[in-house]
Amino acid sequence: MAKKQREKIYRRRRPLRALLRVLGILTLVVAVLFIVVFFWFQNFIVYTPDGIRLDIPFLRDILDEIPEDASPYPILPPVETPPPIHGDPDDEPEVPIQVEDFRTVFLQGADLSNVLWELAIEGLGVDGVLVAMNDPSGMLWWDTDVPYARSFELAGAGDPAPYLEQMGEDLRRSALLYGFQNNLMATRNPPIALGDNFLDPANVTVQSYLVDLALDLVRLGFNEIVLTGFTYPPEYQSEETDRALLDFFTSFANTLRVAGASLSILTVEADWLDAYGYPAPFHPSFGDLAPIVDRFYCILRPETTLDSPAFAALLSAVEAVLGHETHRFVPGASGLRPDEGNWIVIPQVGELF
Repeated sequence: MAKKQREKIYRRRRPLRALLRVLGILTLVVAVLFIVVFFWFQNFIVYTPDGIRLDIPFLRDILDEIPEDASPYPILPPVETPPPIHGDPDDEPEVPIQVEDFRTVFLQGADLSNVLWELAIEGLGVDGVLVAMNDPSGMLWWDTDVPYARSFELAGAGDPAPYLEQMGEDLRRSALLYGFQNNLMATRNPPIALGDNFLDPANVTVQSYLVDLALDLVRLGFNEIVLTGFTYPPEYQSEETDRALLDFFTSFANTLRVAGASLSILTVEADWLDAYGYPAPFHPSFGDLAPIVDRFYCILRPETTLDSPAFAALLSAVEAVLGHETHRFVPGASGLRPDEGNWIVIPQVGELF
């Protein structure tokens, strides 16, 4: 019984299936014809200023007359060309980079706790502070959480955070760190040292310690880490040690950049020029450091004045390294404060407070 019912239903649906099959074939034939006709008509389409026309040979007497300016290619609207440049671009004068002067005052970490620092800094007319947060002995001024500093009893008791908050966001806050020059740690942990007063820059523990100190200072509110005392002792200097330092500087700068700070260095005039005024062999070279660090701070010799040949020679050496970016060079000497240019204000004894 069920079999007969299924056969009966099948017979009823058979005409519907045949109809759907025929409609599908017709749809396919129409689509193919449309495509063929479309591409066939493509050969007879011409473009005129008034629009698109069909130029079919056997229908030319029936269709509208085709203008003589008809084209087989689309007629695009005219493009307005910019006015010509007068003169040769190579002859145009170079526009110098306009960079505001940068003034910073050099302070010891303990100076921040003096209640008169704010008035003193305002009176000096600076827009930044460069605070020495340790010294060549390796003793830190602030109470750091870096374990290595605590384990070797190098952490101090100061807290710069409240004073940095009072300075406001407009004042650039730079922390000076003696990098690998560290007498206390070198004598207390000889395996990571080169001699009695210098840590091994290639040692992973030493590098991690320095980076941890810098990141701790960034967390406290400093937005620039200025490194000094970072070159290998002369007897260890070589192309290999130069490359090791450059690799470390590159990694160090990237780490600080991610944390929202920059890396700069502090050197002395003798690192740039020898006693005869010739470029000194600094390792690694300033040219190799230029793409990595932000500013080049430099402490001048006591006898170097702004109008001396030595200062002119120094600026020439800086320009040879930095080119048009000499604004990244910030010199300074106690008692010297020119009215223009970058400068480190180094207060004389009793002058700041």
